[in-house]
Amino acid sequence: MRSEIRGWFVVAAMAAASILPVAAAESLETVDLSALDEIASPRRQETVWDDCPPVPVGLRDTNEPRFYLTGLLGASFGTLDDPLYGEIRDGRSINRTLLTAGGAAGMAYARDNGQLRVEFEGRGRDDLTSRWSMSELVASADFAWAAADGWSTMANVWRDVAIDERWLVYAGGGIGAGGYRYSLDGDLELAELIRLGYDSNVQVATFAWQLGGGVVYNLTERMALDVGYRFFALEQADATYFLRGGGESLAVATQPQQFTASELLFGLRIYEPFRGWR
Repeated sequence: MRSEIRGWFVVAAMAAASILPVAAAESLETVDLSALDEIASPRRQETVWDDCPPVPVGLRDTNEPRFYLTGLLGASFGTLDDPLYGEIRDGRSINRTLLTAGGAAGMAYARDNGQLRVEFEGRGRDDLTSRWSMSELVASADFAWAAADGWSTMANVWRDVAIDERWLVYAGGGIGAGGYRYSLDGDLELAELIRLGYDSNVQVATFAWQLGGGVVYNLTERMALDVGYRFFALEQADATYFLRGGGESLAVATQPQQFTASELLFGLRIYEPFRGWR
């Protein structure tokens, strides 16, 4: 009897084991899991930034003006038109090659094919000097001229036009003021009977202007080399001459003179020179 009962339990257990997996599979097929999609991926809210494409900050193109400093060094082929020198030297002018140096500070404004630069420039120039002497039987003379401490301050506007990513050409000009200290010291002797002295010492300051152009090569994004030509001119200024004889003043004359120069300048420009200090 017990063996029969045990046999029925074994049969029942085997039947239950075959039925339970099928029932579990049927119950899983009837479960709706679509509601979980909304929980896992909620709907994103639209914002005002949807129309702005993401661009790395370092690659953004900006048209903000850039501050720059430029160091200038070059040759100034100066000419001084002095009336007394012209009378003595058959209408000639005093011509000398001078060293000129200075700097400029300005702002560069981006344009489609280059940039527009507005700057303030200050430069100095070497002394322009000349000496003339002669000695003959009936006359002797010794004269010395000088235009010393030459200076200029200019407000310039330059237009840079890009040839490619590194090369640019530019043209423009400026107006401002300039001057120098003019001096004359001369002695004239005629037949050992008449001795005359000429002297003048005048501080000249007058209107100045310049025109020019050049080529720029961009070494880096913030550094550029500049080679340019400029024609610089001061407005005519009066110079007073004193004629002396026997220790007394014999005559006073005032005549206009003018300084002009053709100049070759080399510049090193640094954009945003103080950016690393911020």
